[in-house]
Amino acid sequence: MADIVLKAVAEAYINGREIVNTGLTMMGLGGDNYFCGGCKREMMHEVPIKTMQVNFLYLCDTCKTLNEIPHDA
Repeated sequence: MADIVLKAVAEAYINGREIVNTGLTMMGLGGDNYFCGGCKREMMHEVPIKTMQVNFLYLCDTCKTLNEIPHDA
């Protein structure tokens, strides 16, 4: 399991992608921990999002930053 800081994305780069609000913290059953690229708060705990085939944006419920998985993660 790794700790990964997500990449903040400007609204101009949404490009029709679905936005997921992770709420206070999204919990998974095994995977990595993801932190907001803006405020660095943990958004997802043990979530296997790197294996998903979709290109979601993740909305931080605290600072409202849109985030994506960095390409080098």
